[in-house]
Amino acid sequence: MKQLIYIIFIILIGCNNSKTDFTADLNTQDGYGIFRPGNVILWPSQDSLNYRNVPKDINEYVVRSLPLQADQYFWNKYVAKEIGKDQFEKISKHYNIDTTTLSNKYIDCEVLILIGTQQSKRIIIVDSDNDGDFGDEKIFEYEYPLNNQKQKEIQSALPQVLTQYEYFENNRVKTKEIKIKPSPYKGSLGLTFNTENQIEKKYYLFASFPEFKKGNINLNGQDLEIFVSNGFSRVNYPNGEVSLFLASNIDSLPSELKGDIPYQIGDVFNVKGHDYLIDSITNWGDRLFIKYVGLNSKSTGINEGFYIPKFKAKRLDNSIFELEHYPNNYILLDFWGTWCNPCIKLIPELKQINSEFSKDKFVLVSVAFDNDPKKVSNFISKENMNWEHIFVNQNKQDRNSLIEKLKVTSFPTTILIAPDGKIIARDKTMDELREILKNAL
Repeated sequence: MKQLIYIIFIILIGCNNSKTDFTADLNTQDGYGIFRPGNVILWPSQDSLNYRNVPKDINEYVVRSLPLQADQYFWNKYVAKEIGKDQFEKISKHYNIDTTTLSNKYIDCEVLILIGTQQSKRIIIVDSDNDGDFGDEKIFEYEYPLNNQKQKEIQSALPQVLTQYEYFENNRVKTKEIKIKPSPYKGSLGLTFNTENQIEKKYYLFASFPEFKKGNINLNGQDLEIFVSNGFSRVNYPNGEVSLFLASNIDSLPSELKGDIPYQIGDVFNVKGHDYLIDSITNWGDRLFIKYVGLNSKSTGINEGFYIPKFKAKRLDNSIFELEHYPNNYILLDFWGTWCNPCIKLIPELKQINSEFSKDKFVLVSVAFDNDPKKVSNFISKENMNWEHIFVNQNKQDRNSLIEKLKVTSFPTTILIAPDGKIIARDKTMDELREILKNAL
């Protein structure tokens, strides 16, 4: 009897633990990990930049500013009073603030980067100690020009520079270090600078912060690894700009490079029949907060193996489309647009697959992401696309649209849904979809 009571107690404790909120501690990792690398463009500055001691043997150059934390300090007499005399004088001296006026002032927290030519070599200098002095910094040489393929191959080997900067937090000036990877390569990106300065027009400069976050957590007895990215184009982790993966099998990690779609803050994930909300992350990305939502035997998601989130969508005629209207059908969602050439090339294959399977078991639904429903209707009539059609206005931001709910970021995208609502294929070829449907039906 005592043994039975003890077993029941252990089970109850396990259930209680599964229904609590969690905090995951995250640590900094080098590189881009399982995320797609990102960067930021350094545009020609509209303001004069203060710097000195550019090496004399550099033939020509431009200096660009890489923002770290924009509008970091709001400077006025109330701030001066609150932070104290020592801090006030330190900040004023560092940023050359005129202390006689104490007028309101924004100060951008930034790093200066020089790009130019030295003896026919393309060179970059990062002001790593943030003092405006290029004379004491290392000069990095780059092969230039290179074709697009060579640029891709060399990206991972580009040098990183450990950079120090000061920022303002909790009424104190603090120091932080961040790794910066500068690059002169724009690849196939079509980019022009709106400036009359011919030297500025010659030099393209990009930079990324090659660090991500990683942590571990145990939910319902399942160990999960957490990977978090801020897009590599900023130093902090704003909640609206964070991507993350959860992995239970370290031998088979998800990856953006393989087409896997990361979670965002506000998404819900499921572990062993329990739903959890990815609630928020701290500014520096060192802690992730997860809230317990409740029991859910059918875990919803946007990748294969998950049940598709419930949705309502408007057809082109403004009537409402719901999956519940087709309870016994396999449904193929095709995301496209009249502006998308690969989507248009796919239409003959869609016609073929639509004609191959019985209408009482298979439904094809095209979701047009476009700006003019009349234009889409005319196109559909012209091409004789005789199946279901949904319209999503690309000029209106709507978090509840199918594009947002299913995180469709490339076109065309296809998603095949089984009668029970489970996603059984995403971004498969038409031949692969045809084979899946033949086996299923």
